[in-house]
Amino acid sequence: MNIKRNIIHLIESYDQIIIHRHSRPDMDAIGSQYGLYLTIKENYPEKRVYVVGDSNDMVYLAKMDTIPDAYYINALAIITDVSVSRLVSDDRYRLANDLIIIDHHQNDTDIENVTLFYKDPNFASASEMIVDIIKDMNLKVSPEAATYLYGGMVTDTGRFLYLNNASKTFELASYITRFEPSVQDFYDYIYTEPLQKRLTKNLFASFDMTENGVAYRKNDAELIQTSGLEFQAISRGMVNQMAGIKEVPIWANFTEDVENNLIVGEFRARGITIVDIAKKYGGGGHNQACGASLKDWNEVDLVLKDLDERAKEYAKNTK
Repeated sequence: MNIKRNIIHLIESYDQIIIHRHSRPDMDAIGSQYGLYLTIKENYPEKRVYVVGDSNDMVYLAKMDTIPDAYYINALAIITDVSVSRLVSDDRYRLANDLIIIDHHQNDTDIENVTLFYKDPNFASASEMIVDIIKDMNLKVSPEAATYLYGGMVTDTGRFLYLNNASKTFELASYITRFEPSVQDFYDYIYTEPLQKRLTKNLFASFDMTENGVAYRKNDAELIQTSGLEFQAISRGMVNQMAGIKEVPIWANFTEDVENNLIVGEFRARGITIVDIAKKYGGGGHNQACGASLKDWNEVDLVLKDLDERAKEYAKNTK
């Protein structure tokens, strides 16, 4: 029996299910979490299903539930889009009777007592993994669920720019659009912004370069406060301000997280594998889109040195 069928059987065996994802969610975290939540409710209306975690501008129309610890007794917990314990929003999944993790990142899990760990980096998003389960298991999908799942696929691939298996991704994107997601409404939400926010982005327009063409920004706490933007809007939201430049094969955005006393690094590359560098510093992600939480600005400089060396190697090998 394959793992997708095992996941459905475990879902079917529980009356109460609580779905988690990573903190400071991107749209794939929300899309996979909320899309799965709506799909379970659509196919098993008698079940009590909840979604938990912090919120930000990426949640679209999703509403998180506030539930007591007692709800985890004899319940199933599911975590989507993350498998590293310190990144999971709300650690009460440990109280559940069984635990499923569904993740497309390359990291192994450090979470104990996982009943089913479904990890497949061949998928470009966790939402794509959920769509694949839905398709294989022939589950019903509401237009609302389809919107979140399609949204997660679109955003985590950079509007289908970053693909691990293009034919599979487009096949599943085509499949989920059969269920009439609100594509235009979603695009209007995710890709339009107030004028003031657009103007504020000018604060993050400049960047520095290493010797071998790695572009980078260092965003300190004072700049974050001045901008008035959410942390995620700067950390992950500004990294691709440096994308699409011919002379820049690797780019990185480093943002000071005063609340957690660390520096969040987001790393991107064009045609170069850099995830091993992220893993070296305790992070992870995809081959060309990854990140790590760093201790201080000195460690940031070490990362930049490694990224610069990788850019140098790439340039030498492609001459």
